[in-house]
Amino acid sequence: MMITQKNSYIDLIDRNIMPFVQYGDYPDRYPALSALSFNEYFYRELRAASRELFAIFEKTVKIFQQAPRQFQEQMEIPPKLIPFLNIPNALNLSTWLSRFDFVLDENGDFKVVEINSDTPCAIIEAYYVNQIAADSFGYKNPNLGEENNLTSFLHQIKQIISPPQINLSIGNFTQSRPFVFSCFDDYIEDYGTTGYLMELMKINSSTYDVEFISFYDLQVDDDGILLPDGRHAAAIYRLHPMEILIEETATDGTDLGVMFLEKYAEGKFAMFNPPEAVIMQNKAFMALVWQVYLSGKYFNSAESSIIEKYMLPSFFEDDFHIVDGGEYIKKPIWGREGKNISIVDGSNKNTIYEHQIENPDEVVCRESTKFMYQKFVHTPKFEALTDSGHLEGFTTFSCFMLGRQPSAVYCRFSQEKIIGTEAYFVPLVIE
Repeated sequence: MMITQKNSYIDLIDRNIMPFVQYGDYPDRYPALSALSFNEYFYRELRAASRELFAIFEKTVKIFQQAPRQFQEQMEIPPKLIPFLNIPNALNLSTWLSRFDFVLDENGDFKVVEINSDTPCAIIEAYYVNQIAADSFGYKNPNLGEENNLTSFLHQIKQIISPPQINLSIGNFTQSRPFVFSCFDDYIEDYGTTGYLMELMKINSSTYDVEFISFYDLQVDDDGILLPDGRHAAAIYRLHPMEILIEETATDGTDLGVMFLEKYAEGKFAMFNPPEAVIMQNKAFMALVWQVYLSGKYFNSAESSIIEKYMLPSFFEDDFHIVDGGEYIKKPIWGREGKNISIVDGSNKNTIYEHQIENPDEVVCRESTKFMYQKFVHTPKFEALTDSGHLEGFTTFSCFMLGRQPSAVYCRFSQEKIIGTEAYFVPLVIE
Protein backbone atom coordinates (compact mmCIF):
# COMPACT_ATOMS: atom_id res chain seq x y z
CA MET A 1 0.00 0.00 0.00
CA MET A 2 1.26 3.48 -0.90
CA ILE A 3 1.27 6.02 1.95
CA THR A 4 1.51 9.78 1.47
CA GLN A 5 1.59 12.82 3.75
CA LYS A 6 0.98 16.54 3.56
CA ASN A 7 4.43 17.61 4.74
CA SER A 8 7.53 15.91 3.40
CA TYR A 9 9.92 13.91 5.57
CA ILE A 10 12.58 14.83 3.02
CA ASP A 11 12.93 18.24 4.67
CA LEU A 12 14.06 16.48 7.85
CA ILE A 13 17.01 14.69 6.22
CA ASP A 14 20.38 16.05 7.31
CA ARG A 15 22.13 16.99 4.06
CA ASN A 16 25.49 16.58 5.79
CA ILE A 17 24.66 12.90 6.24
CA MET A 18 22.92 12.42 2.89
CA PRO A 19 24.28 15.04 0.48
CA PHE A 20 22.68 13.43 -2.58
CA VAL A 21 18.99 14.11 -1.85
CA GLN A 22 19.07 16.22 -5.00
CA TYR A 23 21.36 14.46 -7.43
CA GLY A 24 23.07 15.89 -10.49
CA ASP A 25 20.79 17.14 -13.25
CA TYR A 26 17.78 15.02 -12.28
CA PRO A 27 14.67 17.23 -12.05
CA ASP A 28 13.22 15.26 -9.12
CA ARG A 29 14.72 14.65 -5.74
CA TYR A 30 15.96 11.12 -5.21
CA PRO A 31 13.68 10.12 -2.28
CA ALA A 32 10.02 9.53 -3.14
CA LEU A 33 7.43 11.55 -1.25
CA SER A 34 5.47 8.39 -0.42
CA ALA A 35 6.22 5.12 1.36
CA LEU A 36 5.23 1.50 0.77
CA SER A 37 3.78 -0.59 3.59
CA PHE A 38 3.88 -4.35 4.03
CA ASN A 39 3.13 -6.65 6.93
CA GLU A 40 5.82 -7.97 9.23
CA TYR A 41 5.82 -11.37 7.53
CA PHE A 42 6.96 -9.71 4.29
CA TYR A 43 10.10 -8.38 5.95
CA ARG A 44 10.73 -11.57 7.92
CA GLU A 45 10.70 -13.61 4.73
CA LEU A 46 12.95 -11.11 2.93
CA ARG A 47 15.51 -11.44 5.71
CA ALA A 48 15.15 -15.20 6.05
CA ALA A 49 15.65 -15.69 2.31
CA SER A 50 18.75 -13.51 2.44
CA ARG A 51 20.22 -15.49 5.34
CA GLU A 52 19.69 -18.83 3.59
CA LEU A 53 20.96 -17.59 0.23
CA PHE A 54 24.07 -16.08 1.80
CA ALA A 55 25.11 -19.48 3.16
CA ILE A 56 24.58 -21.02 -0.28
CA PHE A 57 26.53 -18.23 -1.97
CA GLU A 58 29.42 -18.60 0.48
CA LYS A 59 29.55 -22.31 -0.33
CA THR A 60 29.60 -21.50 -4.04
CA VAL A 61 32.45 -19.02 -3.58
CA LYS A 62 34.58 -21.84 -2.19
CA ILE A 63 33.75 -23.94 -5.26
CA PHE A 64 34.82 -21.04 -7.47
CA GLN A 65 38.07 -20.57 -5.54
CA GLN A 66 38.97 -24.21 -6.14
CA ALA A 67 38.10 -24.08 -9.85
CA PRO A 68 40.82 -24.03 -12.54
CA ARG A 69 42.17 -20.63 -13.47
CA GLN A 70 40.81 -21.08 -17.00
CA PHE A 71 37.27 -21.23 -15.65
CA GLN A 72 37.83 -18.16 -13.46
CA GLU A 73 39.02 -16.23 -16.51
CA GLN A 74 35.96 -17.38 -18.44
CA MET A 75 33.91 -15.52 -15.83
CA GLU A 76 35.90 -12.42 -16.84
CA ILE A 77 37.71 -12.21 -13.53
CA PRO A 78 40.69 -9.95 -14.36
CA PRO A 79 43.76 -12.24 -14.59
CA LYS A 80 45.78 -9.85 -12.41
CA LEU A 81 43.13 -10.17 -9.68
CA ILE A 82 42.91 -13.97 -9.50
CA PRO A 83 46.01 -14.49 -7.26
CA PHE A 84 44.40 -12.34 -4.55
CA LEU A 85 41.06 -14.15 -4.28
CA ASN A 86 42.14 -16.91 -1.90
CA ILE A 87 43.74 -14.90 0.91
CA PRO A 88 42.30 -15.60 4.39
CA ASN A 89 40.71 -12.57 6.05
CA ALA A 90 39.86 -11.63 9.62
CA LEU A 91 36.14 -12.47 9.44
CA ASN A 92 36.62 -15.60 7.33
CA LEU A 93 33.89 -14.35 4.96
CA SER A 94 34.12 -13.51 1.28
CA THR A 95 32.09 -10.35 1.88
CA TRP A 96 31.48 -8.50 5.12
CA LEU A 97 28.86 -5.92 4.15
CA SER A 98 26.60 -6.83 1.23
CA ARG A 99 23.11 -6.28 -0.20
CA PHE A 100 20.75 -8.76 -1.82
CA ASP A 101 18.34 -7.45 -4.47
CA PHE A 102 14.99 -9.17 -5.02
CA VAL A 103 11.94 -8.71 -7.22
CA LEU A 104 8.43 -10.02 -6.69
CA ASP A 105 7.00 -12.38 -9.29
CA GLU A 106 3.41 -12.56 -10.51
CA ASN A 107 2.46 -14.52 -7.38
CA GLY A 108 4.09 -12.03 -5.02
CA ASP A 109 6.98 -14.38 -4.23
CA PHE A 110 10.56 -13.14 -3.77
CA LYS A 111 13.12 -13.90 -6.48
CA VAL A 112 16.74 -12.85 -6.00
CA VAL A 113 18.30 -11.14 -9.02
CA GLU A 114 21.77 -10.33 -7.68
CA ILE A 115 23.95 -9.61 -4.68
CA ASN A 116 25.98 -6.41 -4.32
CA SER A 117 28.88 -7.86 -2.39
CA ASP A 118 31.81 -5.60 -3.22
CA THR A 119 30.73 -1.96 -2.88
CA PRO A 120 27.05 -1.87 -1.85
CA CYS A 121 25.41 1.56 -1.65
CA ALA A 122 21.96 2.73 -0.40
CA ILE A 123 23.24 2.29 3.16
CA ILE A 124 22.26 5.80 4.28
CA GLU A 125 18.77 5.38 2.83
CA ALA A 126 18.10 2.10 4.63
CA TYR A 127 19.79 2.71 7.97
CA TYR A 128 19.19 6.45 8.45
CA VAL A 129 16.51 7.96 6.20
CA ASN A 130 14.01 5.11 6.49
CA GLN A 131 13.65 5.84 10.22
CA ILE A 132 12.98 9.52 9.57
CA ALA A 133 10.34 8.61 6.98
CA ALA A 134 8.63 6.01 9.18
CA ASP A 135 8.45 8.44 12.11
CA SER A 136 7.10 11.17 9.85
CA PHE A 137 4.41 8.92 8.35
CA GLY A 138 3.51 7.61 11.80
CA TYR A 139 4.28 3.95 11.03
CA LYS A 140 6.68 1.37 12.46
CA ASN A 141 10.07 1.16 10.81
CA PRO A 142 11.05 -2.36 9.63
CA ASN A 143 14.66 -1.25 10.15
CA LEU A 144 14.20 -0.23 13.77
CA GLY A 145 17.45 -0.83 15.64
CA GLU A 146 19.43 -1.72 12.53
CA GLU A 147 21.58 1.43 12.64
CA ASN A 148 22.70 0.33 16.11
CA ASN A 149 23.40 -3.15 14.73
CA LEU A 150 25.48 -1.63 11.93
CA THR A 151 27.38 0.50 14.44
CA SER A 152 28.13 -2.56 16.59
CA PHE A 153 29.20 -4.51 13.50
CA LEU A 154 31.65 -1.77 12.50
CA HIS A 155 32.98 -1.64 16.04
CA GLN A 156 33.47 -5.41 15.97
CA ILE A 157 35.44 -5.13 12.73
CA LYS A 158 37.54 -2.35 14.23
CA GLN A 159 38.30 -4.41 17.31
CA ILE A 160 39.31 -7.45 15.29
CA ILE A 161 41.49 -5.90 12.61
CA SER A 162 42.65 -2.62 14.14
CA PRO A 163 42.57 -2.81 17.96
CA PRO A 164 43.77 0.09 20.14
CA GLN A 165 47.14 -0.06 21.83
CA ILE A 166 47.97 1.00 25.37
CA ASN A 167 50.61 3.68 25.81
CA LEU A 168 52.18 2.88 29.21
CA SER A 169 53.90 6.26 29.45
CA ILE A 170 50.60 8.14 29.52
CA GLY A 171 48.33 5.32 30.70
CA ASN A 172 45.91 5.73 27.82
CA PHE A 173 44.87 4.09 24.58
CA THR A 174 46.54 5.19 21.36
CA GLN A 175 46.15 4.22 17.75
CA SER A 176 49.40 4.49 15.87
CA ARG A 177 47.95 2.89 12.73
CA PRO A 178 44.51 4.29 11.89
CA PHE A 179 41.50 2.72 10.22
CA VAL A 180 41.08 4.57 6.93
CA PHE A 181 37.88 5.14 4.95
CA SER A 182 38.39 5.92 1.29
CA CYS A 183 36.56 6.70 -1.95
CA PHE A 184 36.83 9.26 -4.73
CA ASP A 185 35.60 12.36 -2.91
CA ASP A 186 34.11 14.02 -6.00
CA TYR A 187 31.53 11.22 -6.37
CA ILE A 188 28.92 12.55 -3.96
CA GLU A 189 27.04 9.29 -3.29
CA ASP A 190 30.20 7.34 -2.46
CA TYR A 191 31.53 10.24 -0.41
CA GLY A 192 28.32 10.40 1.62
CA THR A 193 28.18 6.64 2.16
CA THR A 194 31.83 6.44 3.19
CA GLY A 195 31.45 9.36 5.59
CA TYR A 196 28.34 7.85 7.15
CA LEU A 197 30.04 4.52 7.85
CA MET A 198 33.12 6.29 9.17
CA GLU A 199 31.05 8.35 11.62
CA LEU A 200 29.25 5.23 12.86
CA MET A 201 32.57 3.52 13.52
CA LYS A 202 33.69 6.57 15.49
CA ILE A 203 30.68 6.30 17.83
CA ASN A 204 32.21 3.39 19.72
CA SER A 205 35.77 4.27 18.78
CA SER A 206 36.30 7.64 20.41
CA THR A 207 39.78 6.70 21.59
CA TYR A 208 40.77 5.22 18.26
CA ASP A 209 42.02 6.89 15.14
CA VAL A 210 39.54 6.70 12.28
CA GLU A 211 39.99 9.01 9.32
CA PHE A 212 39.13 9.66 5.67
CA ILE A 213 41.51 9.89 2.74
CA SER A 214 40.48 10.33 -0.87
CA PHE A 215 41.47 7.67 -3.38
CA TYR A 216 43.05 10.54 -5.30
CA ASP A 217 45.52 10.98 -2.43
CA LEU A 218 46.07 7.31 -1.61
CA GLN A 219 49.73 6.26 -1.67
CA VAL A 220 51.26 2.81 -1.33
CA ASP A 221 54.85 2.06 -0.34
CA ASP A 222 56.73 -0.99 0.93
CA ASP A 223 54.96 -0.80 4.29
CA GLY A 224 51.42 -0.49 2.93
CA ILE A 225 49.09 2.49 2.74
CA LEU A 226 51.08 5.64 3.42
CA LEU A 227 49.19 8.54 5.01
CA PRO A 228 50.09 12.24 4.60
CA ASP A 229 51.47 12.41 8.17
CA GLY A 230 53.87 9.52 7.55
CA ARG A 231 51.90 6.83 9.39
CA HIS A 232 50.53 3.70 7.74
CA ALA A 233 46.95 2.48 7.82
CA ALA A 234 46.04 -0.65 9.74
CA ALA A 235 42.96 -1.18 7.60
CA ILE A 236 40.96 0.41 4.80
CA TYR A 237 37.29 0.55 3.90
CA ARG A 238 37.32 1.20 0.16
CA LEU A 239 34.28 2.22 -1.85
CA HIS A 240 35.83 1.56 -5.25
CA PRO A 241 35.03 -1.55 -7.34
CA MET A 242 37.73 -4.19 -7.06
CA GLU A 243 37.52 -5.12 -10.76
CA ILE A 244 38.43 -1.51 -11.56
CA LEU A 245 40.89 -0.95 -8.74
CA ILE A 246 43.08 -3.82 -9.97
CA GLU A 247 43.67 -1.93 -13.23
CA GLU A 248 44.61 1.42 -11.66
CA THR A 249 47.96 2.78 -12.81
CA ALA A 250 50.07 5.85 -12.04
CA THR A 251 51.04 8.46 -14.61
CA ASP A 252 54.45 6.80 -14.87
CA GLY A 253 52.84 3.45 -15.68
CA THR A 254 53.26 1.93 -12.21
CA ASP A 255 50.71 -0.84 -11.66
CA LEU A 256 49.14 0.72 -8.55
CA GLY A 257 46.25 -1.73 -8.29
CA VAL A 258 48.53 -4.76 -8.26
CA MET A 259 50.95 -3.05 -5.85
CA PHE A 260 48.03 -2.23 -3.54
CA LEU A 261 46.87 -5.85 -3.44
CA GLU A 262 50.39 -7.21 -3.08
CA LYS A 263 50.80 -5.21 0.14
CA TYR A 264 47.41 -6.48 1.30
CA ALA A 265 48.54 -10.06 0.57
CA GLU A 266 51.70 -9.42 2.60
CA GLY A 267 49.54 -8.49 5.59
CA LYS A 268 50.49 -4.81 5.59
CA PHE A 269 46.84 -3.82 6.09
CA ALA A 270 43.35 -5.32 6.25
CA MET A 271 40.65 -4.54 3.68
CA PHE A 272 36.89 -4.08 4.01
CA ASN A 273 35.35 -5.55 1.84
CA PRO A 274 38.09 -8.11 1.08
CA PRO A 275 39.13 -8.70 -2.57
CA GLU A 276 37.19 -11.97 -2.88
CA ALA A 277 33.95 -10.01 -2.49
CA VAL A 278 34.26 -9.42 -6.22
CA ILE A 279 33.42 -13.09 -6.89
CA MET A 280 29.77 -12.72 -5.85
CA GLN A 281 29.64 -9.26 -7.43
CA ASN A 282 30.34 -10.81 -10.82
CA LYS A 283 26.93 -11.13 -12.54
CA ALA A 284 27.84 -14.59 -13.85
CA PHE A 285 28.02 -15.78 -10.24
CA MET A 286 24.25 -16.28 -10.33
CA ALA A 287 24.74 -18.62 -13.29
CA LEU A 288 27.45 -20.45 -11.37
CA VAL A 289 25.12 -21.06 -8.42
CA TRP A 290 22.43 -22.30 -10.80
CA GLN A 291 24.79 -24.64 -12.64
CA VAL A 292 26.12 -26.05 -9.37
CA TYR A 293 22.52 -26.63 -8.31
CA LEU A 294 21.70 -28.40 -11.59
CA SER A 295 24.72 -30.68 -11.15
CA GLY A 296 23.13 -32.14 -8.01
CA LYS A 297 26.55 -32.73 -6.44
CA TYR A 298 27.15 -29.97 -3.92
CA PHE A 299 23.91 -28.73 -2.35
CA ASN A 300 21.83 -30.76 0.07
CA SER A 301 18.05 -31.04 -0.23
CA ALA A 302 17.38 -28.04 2.04
CA GLU A 303 19.77 -25.82 0.06
CA SER A 304 18.29 -27.02 -3.23
CA SER A 305 14.82 -26.14 -1.98
CA ILE A 306 15.95 -22.60 -1.17
CA ILE A 307 17.46 -22.24 -4.65
CA GLU A 308 14.28 -23.53 -6.28
CA LYS A 309 12.14 -21.16 -4.23
CA TYR A 310 14.13 -17.92 -4.45
CA MET A 311 16.43 -18.12 -7.47
CA LEU A 312 15.76 -17.77 -11.17
CA PRO A 313 17.17 -19.98 -13.95
CA SER A 314 20.47 -18.32 -14.85
CA PHE A 315 23.01 -19.29 -17.51
CA PHE A 316 26.47 -18.47 -18.75
CA GLU A 317 26.44 -17.08 -22.27
CA ASP A 318 28.00 -20.26 -23.70
CA ASP A 319 25.42 -22.43 -21.91
CA PHE A 320 22.34 -20.44 -22.91
CA HIS A 321 20.74 -22.33 -25.74
CA ILE A 322 17.34 -21.82 -27.28
CA VAL A 323 14.72 -22.57 -24.64
CA ASP A 324 10.97 -23.09 -24.80
CA GLY A 325 9.83 -19.51 -24.96
CA GLY A 326 9.86 -17.12 -22.07
CA GLU A 327 11.88 -13.96 -21.67
CA TYR A 328 15.39 -13.59 -20.30
CA ILE A 329 17.41 -10.64 -19.10
CA LYS A 330 20.77 -10.39 -20.83
CA LYS A 331 23.32 -8.82 -18.47
CA PRO A 332 26.97 -7.89 -19.03
CA ILE A 333 29.10 -9.70 -16.49
CA TRP A 334 30.46 -6.45 -15.03
CA GLY A 335 27.37 -4.32 -15.52
CA ARG A 336 26.18 -1.85 -12.89
CA GLU A 337 23.14 0.42 -12.56
CA GLY A 338 21.26 -1.28 -15.40
CA LYS A 339 23.85 -0.34 -18.04
CA ASN A 340 23.76 -2.42 -21.27
CA ILE A 341 20.98 -4.69 -20.03
CA SER A 342 18.30 -5.99 -22.39
CA ILE A 343 15.41 -8.45 -22.44
CA VAL A 344 15.51 -11.17 -25.09
CA ASP A 345 13.12 -13.80 -26.40
CA GLY A 346 14.22 -17.16 -25.02
CA SER A 347 13.09 -18.98 -28.14
CA ASN A 348 15.32 -17.06 -30.57
CA LYS A 349 17.47 -14.63 -28.51
CA ASN A 350 16.00 -11.63 -30.33
CA THR A 351 15.97 -8.39 -28.34
CA ILE A 352 12.56 -7.43 -27.00
CA TYR A 353 13.57 -4.46 -24.87
CA GLU A 354 16.83 -2.59 -24.38
CA HIS A 355 17.32 -0.51 -21.28
CA GLN A 356 18.58 3.02 -21.85
CA ILE A 357 19.97 4.86 -18.84
CA GLU A 358 20.66 8.53 -18.42
CA ASN A 359 24.33 9.54 -18.50
CA PRO A 360 25.70 6.02 -19.16
CA ASP A 361 29.25 7.40 -19.32
CA GLU A 362 28.98 8.35 -15.64
CA VAL A 363 28.36 4.76 -14.52
CA VAL A 364 31.61 3.37 -13.10
CA CYS A 365 31.96 -0.20 -14.30
CA ARG A 366 34.39 -2.49 -16.06
CA GLU A 367 33.60 -3.11 -19.72
CA SER A 368 32.40 -6.64 -20.43
CA THR A 369 32.71 -8.80 -23.51
CA LYS A 370 30.56 -11.60 -22.08
CA PHE A 371 26.99 -11.78 -20.85
CA MET A 372 24.83 -13.96 -18.64
CA TYR A 373 21.14 -14.77 -19.07
CA GLN A 374 18.58 -14.82 -16.28
CA LYS A 375 14.90 -15.66 -16.46
CA PHE A 376 12.90 -12.41 -16.64
CA VAL A 377 10.16 -11.91 -14.07
CA HIS A 378 7.05 -9.87 -14.83
CA THR A 379 6.70 -8.01 -11.57
CA PRO A 380 3.59 -6.33 -10.15
CA LYS A 381 3.34 -2.58 -10.52
CA PHE A 382 3.44 -0.16 -7.61
CA GLU A 383 2.76 3.55 -7.27
CA ALA A 384 4.99 6.25 -5.85
CA LEU A 385 4.56 9.98 -5.33
CA THR A 386 7.55 11.97 -6.60
CA ASP A 387 8.30 15.62 -7.27
CA SER A 388 6.86 14.99 -10.74
CA GLY A 389 3.63 13.60 -9.30
CA HIS A 390 2.13 10.12 -9.01
CA LEU A 391 4.03 7.52 -11.04
CA GLU A 392 3.35 3.87 -11.74
CA GLY A 393 6.30 1.54 -12.05
CA PHE A 394 8.40 -1.30 -10.75
CA THR A 395 10.35 -2.02 -7.58
CA THR A 396 13.26 -4.00 -6.25
CA PHE A 397 13.45 -4.95 -2.59
CA SER A 398 16.81 -5.32 -0.91
CA CYS A 399 18.23 -6.73 2.29
CA PHE A 400 21.62 -5.76 3.66
CA MET A 401 23.82 -8.39 5.26
CA LEU A 402 26.18 -7.68 8.16
CA GLY A 403 28.38 -10.69 7.68
CA ARG A 404 25.96 -13.62 7.85
CA GLN A 405 23.26 -11.60 9.62
CA PRO A 406 20.37 -10.06 7.60
CA SER A 407 19.84 -6.43 8.50
CA ALA A 408 18.15 -3.33 7.02
CA VAL A 409 15.75 -3.51 4.08
CA TYR A 410 15.51 -1.03 1.21
CA CYS A 411 13.35 -0.32 -1.86
CA ARG A 412 14.03 1.25 -5.26
CA PHE A 413 11.32 2.37 -7.68
CA SER A 414 11.39 3.15 -11.40
CA GLN A 415 9.00 3.48 -14.30
CA GLU A 416 11.41 1.29 -16.26
CA LYS A 417 11.21 -2.53 -16.32
CA ILE A 418 14.93 -2.65 -15.56
CA ILE A 419 15.86 -0.32 -12.74
CA GLY A 420 18.94 1.83 -13.20
CA THR A 421 20.33 5.23 -12.30
CA GLU A 422 16.96 6.93 -12.70
CA ALA A 423 15.46 5.07 -9.73
CA TYR A 424 13.88 6.64 -6.66
CA PHE A 425 14.36 5.57 -3.06
CA VAL A 426 11.02 4.60 -1.50
CA PRO A 427 10.83 4.23 2.29
CA LEU A 428 9.41 1.01 3.68
CA VAL A 429 7.09 0.84 6.70
CA ILE A 430 5.12 -1.84 8.54
CA GLU A 431 1.39 -1.80 7.95
